[in-house]
Amino acid sequence: MGWKLIPVTLLLYMLQLNVEAQKHPQLRYLGVDAGFNMAGIRSASQYDRHKKNFGANVNFSANYSFSDSKSVGASLSLEQKGATDPVYDLKTNMNYASLPVYLKLVTGKEPRFFFTGGLYAGWLINAKIRGEQLQDGKLVGVNENVSGDFRSFDYGLVASTGMMVRLYDDFDFIFSIRGSSGLLRITDHPPGPRPQNYSINVSIGYIYYIGFR
Repeated sequence: MGWKLIPVTLLLYMLQLNVEAQKHPQLRYLGVDAGFNMAGIRSASQYDRHKKNFGANVNFSANYSFSDSKSVGASLSLEQKGATDPVYDLKTNMNYASLPVYLKLVTGKEPRFFFTGGLYAGWLINAKIRGEQLQDGKLVGVNENVSGDFRSFDYGLVASTGMMVRLYDDFDFIFSIRGSSGLLRITDHPPGPRPQNYSINVSIGYIYYIGFR
């Protein structure tokens, strides 16, 4: 009797492939998430190697799927980066508008886990130094615009992992941890150290399905 189940199994498999082919490719969902950044600037002696600069991030994303598990995505991200001074209580705060583009792999049932990897391009909105430093034996407040000290464009690598939890037919809750590593020198200073951005951010948000789940 077991051999009689083979055609049924094959038929069910073919039906599943047909359903998959009808669903994909498609613009599958839109998402929004927000959280906090832990950022720094490496390869530069004027910034602390260990202390992180904390800021916020907001991300608006879209996903185009090729199958239930494979897709590509892009985001418009507003994020705060920067670093701290190794001596004084000064922080360099840098605001960027970034465009990450990435491949996304999803695994498991509910909840589903995902992994992404790709590239980002970033445009500097502004940069400021804030805090206090000692001058002539007195603490002096500092609040300076230093946007001119940095390049207006940055790019690098980005990767993330996280979890999507189904809430309703059209909505998922999302939790993600993302890291980025800049590849471009962020200043125009003469040859020498190559200061580059890096950051880790944690965020939560929602996905809205505009296509087939």
